[in-house]
This record gives sequence, C-alpha cells and structure tokens, in this order.
Amino acid sequence: MKLKNLVFLLSLMLFGCTVGQKSEPIRTGTYFDLVELLDEQIAKFEAEKPVLTKELNVSGETDRVTIQLDSAKQWKEELGLFYQADINKLGLETSYTTEELSTGVNTKKVIDSAKNERPAVRSIEYNYTDDQLVSIRIIIRDKNPIYKFEKELNLYFQNEQGKSILSSFTISGDQNMILKDELSYSLKATIGK
Repeated sequence: MKLKNLVFLLSLMLFGCTVGQKSEPIRTGTYFDLVELLDEQIAKFEAEKPVLTKELNVSGETDRVTIQLDSAKQWKEELGLFYQADINKLGLETSYTTEELSTGVNTKKVIDSAKNERPAVRSIEYNYTDDQLVSIRIIIRDKNPIYKFEKELNLYFQNEQGKSILSSFTISGDQNMILKDELSYSLKATIGK
C-alpha cells in the first residue's frame, strides 16, 4: 500500500503541474511555418482590434454575423482549422515533398504535397507575387469505413507596407457519414476595420 501511495505521489509531483493544460505538440520546422505566420497575424489583430464578418452556408442555408474578437485566444479559435493543418508536427518531417513553380512574371507557388495517403493534409500551396505571400490553399482529406470528408482552407493576404497581412479566409467542405445525409458547408470571413 505504501509503494502504491509513493508511486501516486511521485507521479503527481512529476505531472501534476500540467494537469488540465493542453501541451503544445513538438514542431520540427521542416516546412513553411504556418503556425508562426498565424501567431504574427493574431498579434497584429489583438493590437488593432479589427472586426470579423463571417458568412456561413450549410446545405443551402446562409447566416451572416459581424463580431469583434477581444483576445488572441478567440482569434486562435476562429483560425483553429488552419492551426490544425500544421505539417511541422513531429513524425511528419519526411511525409511531404516541396516544389517551387514559376506561374508567371514575378509570381510563383510553393507546394508541399503528401507523399502517401496517410496524412490528412494532402497539400499546402503558397502563392507569391513579387516575393510577397498573397494566399495559402490547404487541401485536407480523410476517410475510413464510417466517414469521408474533404476540406479546402484558404487564407488571403494584402500587402501593407511590405508585409503580408491576413485580410480574409474561406473554409469549404463536404462530409459523408454512414446513415447520415451528405453535408456541404462553406464559410467566408473578412477581416476589416
């Protein structure tokens, strides 16, 4: 009994400080740092307090709302799917190939593509004009015997004083589950003064 209590006390001392807290995943830095980019944008939004206008369409029904977010936590929740699409997580460092393509005069795209079907994030495409980031497109697919879903996430940037500033984002997708109707949805969000 004493040994059991000692083990419990020792584990409480070692892990007790993190109980109830969500730990950050280990990140590798192998690919473009989407999390760092989002954190920089959120820091700017937290200081400037822009409004966020969202238009959500679910299976043909549309709802529109304008809100002002007060904290970095609220912004992270709004951009949660983009954070989840981070491919710099431990274990994914060899899962993608990166290629750079010229798409015209002063424009290019960099694409991280999954090498196999295992990662849900199939590809991330970064579009640049004059070496300035103008958009990011993320394709996510996952399926198993019970469900199948596909999402497309987009971030759009404006050039402000030589910096790419997030101005809008979209999320769209389709979801199929056994014994349920197919669900189609799209979200358009604009960040403004």
